Amino acid sequence: MAAGIAAMLISMGSVSSVRAEVEREQQEVLARYGGDLVSVCVATRELEPGDSLGEADVAVEEWVASLLPSDATRDLDEVIGKPVTSRVPKGAVLCPAYFQADDGSVAVPAGKVAVSVPVDSQHAVGGALERGERVDVYVSRDAVADRLCAASVLDTSMLAERSSELTWATLAVDPASVKEVLVATSAGTVTIVVPGAAAPPEGAEGSEHDVGAEGSARDGEGA
Repeated sequence: MAAGIAAMLISMGSVSSVRAEVEREQQEVLARYGGDLVSVCVATRELEPGDSLGEADVAVEEWVASLLPSDATRDLDEVIGKPVTSRVPKGAVLCPAYFQADDGSVAVPAGKVAVSVPVDSQHAVGGALERGERVDVYVSRDAVADRLCAASVLDTSMLAERSSELTWATLAVDPASVKEVLVATSAGTVTIVVPGAAAPPEGAEGSEHDVGAEGSARDGEGA
């Protein structure tokens, strides 16, 4: 009996230790980013288009409010039983973009997955993003910016909600980049940039001009 009591005390101590560690990590996040923790619905597994969400597919977790889309789903009743219309990565915060019916918006390209990230106009070329546009995704933290991946825009809050304020963007990315993008949304500031068109090779215009001039000169000689 004494051994049983000892085991129970050890177990209780382990639980308390885990709780203390979780609370410590939450306090560190709050101290780093500020804001409050809010409860949101998160996918517990990867979901494919057409999958209806069951209770086992969704969990409620606490996230820092300032790192979330303004329309992040907080109530389980809003998503249980609803089919998703795009691929949802495991651990993704659920929002309306994952449940939008096909209304002519760009479909998820083959071999890509859709990921929604919180972003504002200041970090997304003033919000001037169009569906299908090719972009680069960066994360900045501790005064250092790193390029995460290339992506294409599937939707944004401004396009879907006809809003003047950008709060989220849904991007099509390579499956291998999903985890890194999700970590970036909780570890730093995500910035979406639009790369310019590739510049012509140096001297290309000059060479073409020279060839034309040379051809004209030869034509003149032949005349």
